[in-house]
Amino acid sequence: MNSHGIALLITMILLGTMIATALSVAVLVMGETGITRLVDDSVLALFAADAGAEKMFYVCSGKIPYPSPANFTVNNLGNGARYEVHIDDDGDIPWTDSCNDTRVVSTGSYNTAQRSFEVSY
Repeated sequence: MNSHGIALLITMILLGTMIATALSVAVLVMGETGITRLVDDSVLALFAADAGAEKMFYVCSGKIPYPSPANFTVNNLGNGARYEVHIDDDGDIPWTDSCNDTRVVSTGSYNTAQRSFEVSY
């Protein structure tokens, strides 16, 4: 039996296994990093939508004037997120200058994530 080169063969098999394991871990980490980024974007979009709904609550408290029935506001926030608030998006509730019987849709966005709230008064 010729045992020359068996050490080289075992070394190559071990190195191949280690490289395959390292590449698998790298692919897994990169995928998880992408998912984490999407979750972060989603949270910022959700908070932006909440900011728009809260602004409408502030309007209903009478501290700032009631908006027109068209596009209420588009606001770019300091962190790159933005919100857009629409009053009575479907047109099924007649617009008045009070907050009674009013439906508000607040949509927040950050990068590719969009989240929205629907609030009725």
